[in-house]
This record gives sequence, structure tokens and C-alpha cells, in this order.
Amino acid sequence: MRIKNFTLLFLMGIFGLFTNNLFAQEDATIAPENIKYWIGEGNTEIIFIANWASPDTALAWGYRTNAETLMVKDVMDAIVEADYRIDYEASGSWLTDITFNDGVLNLALAGGYWMYNVNGITAGNYFDAQPVVNGDVIKFGDESCGIITDPEMYTYIWTKEVAPVYALADEAMIDPSEILYWIGEGANEVVFAVNFAEPEDVCYAWGFRFAAENITIKEMMEAIAEVDHRFFFNDAPSSYGGYMLTDLAFDYNGKHYVLQGYNAMYNLNGGAVWYTFDAQTVVNGDFVKWGDYNIGTEIAPWTYVWETPVRPVIAYDNVSEQNVSMSLYPNPATSYTMLEVGVNHATITVTDLQGRVLRNFAVTNASEPVRIETEGFQAGLYFVTVSDGATHQTLKLSVK
Repeated sequence: MRIKNFTLLFLMGIFGLFTNNLFAQEDATIAPENIKYWIGEGNTEIIFIANWASPDTALAWGYRTNAETLMVKDVMDAIVEADYRIDYEASGSWLTDITFNDGVLNLALAGGYWMYNVNGITAGNYFDAQPVVNGDVIKFGDESCGIITDPEMYTYIWTKEVAPVYALADEAMIDPSEILYWIGEGANEVVFAVNFAEPEDVCYAWGFRFAAENITIKEMMEAIAEVDHRFFFNDAPSSYGGYMLTDLAFDYNGKHYVLQGYNAMYNLNGGAVWYTFDAQTVVNGDFVKWGDYNIGTEIAPWTYVWETPVRPVIAYDNVSEQNVSMSLYPNPATSYTMLEVGVNHATITVTDLQGRVLRNFAVTNASEPVRIETEGFQAGLYFVTVSDGATHQTLKLSVK
């Protein structure tokens, strides 16, 4: 008898530990700073989460508005309108299903019904009558993957880690027929574009032709830079193997555009590439784009696209540039370089790769070379631009 009583007490203790641990679990949520896709604008922020059962998946969106109070249905309607991947069905005030289909996941109700919480507490109203305010978290869950913590009150929680949904965005491209400047020769054509952030958000594109079956992106960029002296880039060996971009610059329409390597990523045909640009090859019909990820839209972990419309660059005109004749020596320089200018009344500007002006002065006599002090310059590449008002020419200056 004692053994039976002891066994009963032991089992009750185990059950008590189990139920205490069960009910001690908390509804999984997500912090606002971890939301990747905010829909709408305003000072009121609300997080919406749905937890499906098959497979066990919890996804989150953020919604912003200027309204101080709104209904759960209002939040869902706004998200559904903005994001075609998610939808819901309802019968009157009763929500019957929430679906999500991004081409990989195809989620729908697996159990018998949906339950929902606001801030981890079972909502007391239908979804079209439940008010929410700034900071609230709405969470719907398929009851078949939830944990019921209070059967009498039909209180459920869902412990699946919540993943943020990434934004919808499409890479801005350009049709080859719109390209104005083709470099190289051959039957194969690739469009090359760069989306700059400095000094403004702008995207420019070149066309490149070649005869080989394929070519690496680095080889294509080197060929463009050799012909178009407005375009320049630097690279360096990577500790992960291959070469990484360190700097990219483009002088166009009187502006110095820069793309620094630690901000730069590149796509091939609108999709992320995991090879270094000296190893990734391109073939006829490909589209390559570099971009500053600070102005890109993240559509998946470390996958960015740029939506700025792509503009074609006009051809580099060597004839008009010859009106300004100039040369630099010594180059590379140490403490100074001498600039010979072929025109009177010109403006000289020295800039670094970030576009910062380091020297700026005028010359009035082309008969004497101009001494440019480089003492204090860090070793690297600089640009010396001479403009006579009508034309301008830029030379690259290397400082040791």
C-alpha cells in the first residue's frame, strides 16, 4: 500500500513539474527592431504575427499608421493589400483561414480553427472589433500547433521562434536596346550597372560586348575602365579567397560618384551571387549590378535589390576632352606632383575616392606647370580635374 501511495505521489509530482513547465512557457514574439518589412507610415507601430502548423512556421510583419487606435482587421487588410504573399478568409466576424505562399512555403490552416492573442493574452473580441494601439503585438495561431495553457478560457500560446518577413522588391533593370554606350566587340552582350549612394541615389549603366563564350565580371569591369576613363575601381585579395572590391568611382556630369567596398554588393540578373567578382562569369544576355547596400532593399538574408531607375551613360568623348590638355609628373607622387595644363583660366580640383575636395585653385597661365603639394596625403589613388568652363578632364594621381 505504501508503495502504491509513493508511486502515486511520485507521478503527481512529475505531472506537476510538467504542467508547471508547460504553463511557464511564453508566447514567442519579436522585437520591433527585428522587423524587416514595415508597411505604411506613421508613429503608431503594430506587429502582426501568424503561426502555421504544417510546417511549424511563425512569420511577422510590421504596420505603421498615424491612427491612434484601429481594429485588428484594419491591420490585416493593410498588410494583405501591400503583400500579395499573405491573404485571409473570413465568414462575417469569424476568421476562417490565413494563407501564405511565397513560391517556397505554401501555408494554410492545418487544424480546426485559428486563435489569436494581443500582447500574449487571448483577445476578447472578434478580429473586426478588437482595438489595438501603438506597441501592440497581434498573433494568430493554428490551434493544432499551439499549447493550451488554460482550457477553460481557451488560452493558447505558440512557442515557435518568430521569423521576420522580408520586403517585396524587384531589381530595377534596363533593356539592352536603351543602352547608349557599348564597349567592346562581339556577339555576346552584357549590361553592367552601378547604383551609387553618394553624392545621390542614382544608377548608371554601360553595355559590354565580347566574343568569348564567357568572361568574368572583373575582366569586364577592367575592359570598361580601360576605355571609359571616367570609371575606376580598386580591388584587393580577400581572406576568404578571390578578390573583393575596395573602391569604385565614376565622374559624370560634373559629379564624383563613389561606391566603397565595405558597402558594396553585386547581383547577377537580379539575384544574389556568392562568388567573388573575379570568379563569377557572365554570358550573353546577363545583367550585372553593383550597389551600396545602405540604399538597397533586403529581400532575404544578405540579399539586396535596388529599385532606383537605371539610366544609360553617354559615351566617353575623347575628342571634346582633348580641348583640355594636361599631364602629371611624377606619378606616382610622394610629396608633390607637377601638373601641366594646356589652357589658360582653368580651375583645378583634387579629390579623394570619397569625393572629398583636398585642393581647389585656379590657374591663369598655361605656360608654367602647376605644383600640387601632396604632403600629408595617405597612400592611395586621387583624382585631379581641370575645367575651363566648357570642358573638363580628370587624371588619376597615385600617391605613395
